[in-house]
Amino acid sequence: MEDFFLNKIKPKSLAIVYENSPYGTGSALRMMWFCREHDIEIRKIIPYHKERAGSAYFQRVIEPLKQDAPDVIYMVSYFKDGAALVKKIREMKISSLLCGGAGGFTHPEFITLVGGVGDTEVLSSQEFISMAKDAADKLLTATLWFHKSAYPETGKYYDQYMKKYSAPPDYHGAEAYSVIMAAADALKRAESPDPASIRAALNATDIKTPFGPVKFSSYDKFERQNNPSTMVLQIADGKFESVWPPELASSEFNPPSDWRK
Repeated sequence: MEDFFLNKIKPKSLAIVYENSPYGTGSALRMMWFCREHDIEIRKIIPYHKERAGSAYFQRVIEPLKQDAPDVIYMVSYFKDGAALVKKIREMKISSLLCGGAGGFTHPEFITLVGGVGDTEVLSSQEFISMAKDAADKLLTATLWFHKSAYPETGKYYDQYMKKYSAPPDYHGAEAYSVIMAAADALKRAESPDPASIRAALNATDIKTPFGPVKFSSYDKFERQNNPSTMVLQIADGKFESVWPPELASSEFNPPSDWRK
């Protein structure tokens, strides 16, 4: 997401809205330092209590953004509170580009949930889907996995998962499946069940998985790391598309019609 900001949209101002657990606070702090390092104005920093997430609460929390909308609203949220937050921002007609810091924003059902949170009116299936598409449209998020990536194993895994469960997998499922593949591969190659032998086999891992290539290396202060490419996704016409990096993109970035006007 940081690379996308610097090389594609070049925001001049940004607001950070985050749930105030260690998870949300850590991600918010990283974005604060990123903005300061690259001279991006931090318009507002707004923590919120996940337990209080709801329409009236979010109305009060994000009211300051309505009169002074930044180029980007960067949100760190879980699944349901993220959907409620996005819906309220849309209702208030805040024209910022919305960016979700992974977490709940990547869930396959997020798009539908945005359209349904807090609604009491009984809608037809088609009305509900249409409303969900409008509310979540153009939102950006980051993920380590996307089912349309160029890796052949990804498409095979996705098709098999859909056939078995009749629902799309998210990146947690692809990651867990690939972890088992890597572990099984190492155990097959290990000369013995001793820890040293298994570590040696893991060090020599070089396989293709639904999550992408798995090959461990050391860099900076990190040891034995797999380093897959992170992707930026955008919601368009009710579905996710990859828009960054260019070599992994399935679609072009499409900004909201009222953005920066």
